Amino acid sequence: MRRDFVLIRKLLLFVEERGSRLYRGSIPIEGYERDAVVTHLYLLADGGFIELGQETLSDRGPLVLTWKGCDYLDKIRGQGSTSA
Repeated sequence: MRRDFVLIRKLLLFVEERGSRLYRGSIPIEGYERDAVVTHLYLLADGGFIELGQETLSDRGPLVLTWKGCDYLDKIRGQGSTSA
């Protein structure tokens, strides 16, 4: 699977807006299947942009932007394009 920078941007915005709250189920990103969302969450965590709680993807748990994630989101906030 190739990285989808539009999805990455949407996920970072989601985490910024609602990530610190607990939630149940998958993250609803319109137009994307759960597998793509989960894969990109792991990529963001691996890259140091977010922290995934142990229970985040299975049931409930917080998603947290890291300092690096906040900086990157500030940089791309106004972009709607496919590149970052």
